[in-house]
Amino acid sequence: IFANKKHSMRIPSNRIKDIKRFAINELKDIYSENEIKIMISQLISHFTSFDNIQQLISEDKTVLESDLLKLNFAIKDLKHNKPLQYIIGYSEFYNLRIGLRNKVLIPRGETEELVDLIIKENKDREGLKIVDLCTGSGAIALALKKNIPSANVWAVDNDINAINQARENSQTLGIDINILEQDILKQGFTTEKFDIIVSNPPYVMEKEKQLMKENVLDYEPHQALFVEDNNPLIFYKAIEKFSQTNLNPKGKVYLEINENLSKQTSDLFKLGSVEERKDINSKDRFVIVRFS
Repeated sequence: IFANKKHSMRIPSNRIKDIKRFAINELKDIYSENEIKIMISQLISHFTSFDNIQQLISEDKTVLESDLLKLNFAIKDLKHNKPLQYIIGYSEFYNLRIGLRNKVLIPRGETEELVDLIIKENKDREGLKIVDLCTGSGAIALALKKNIPSANVWAVDNDINAINQARENSQTLGIDINILEQDILKQGFTTEKFDIIVSNPPYVMEKEKQLMKENVLDYEPHQALFVEDNNPLIFYKAIEKFSQTNLNPKGKVYLEINENLSKQTSDLFKLGSVEERKDINSKDRFVIVRFS
């Protein structure tokens, strides 16, 4: 019975090195070997008592049968393009563990760059009022509140899954932010005035779907990613209008953008000083507007 059980699970043994070898063999047609090694290490850390260091020095150690079964299912999920973050239920973002149990967008490294920029420019300012529009998991708002503790931070989204996840993350992390279920496309959704508006709204055009990987298309929420080809700046137009009525004097707007629409996004902002910035991969990824 035991042998059949192991055969049905397919991983040849409970040893860490065999689990890793199995994963590399199963996933080599989808991911690079380096990507696979990183992912399987994370999975072993998540499901077993072996952290990354222990895995390196204890490759001949064995994991529990119950954990082996979980790892086998996880590797199958990866083979079906399910993102690692959805398998383990969280993503690391700016030194915070952001839960992703509800169907919300996985935070990206580019968005961490945006958060880092905001923190560096504003960490010494006291009593800021900051709003994160299209908050999703709440990652931006939570990271800003964690690193600028004196700020009063709002997180806004119109999707109940996002709102629930942001609330859960706020409670789990013990970071207190204001969370609003509101549609930013509807004017007057709040009368609050802010010093900083930040947003990473949907900005991928429908025609760009063909450029995206299956793990994104098959699993991540399309409403958080895509906009119609004939109105790709719909959210940025709404944010620009919002900035006219709800931004305090000397306020700032920080936006993550579609790299192909950098100039068009910048041109929306007739007032203020507009700066376009590239991300770490030299793609036009951010627009910052500073008002005098």
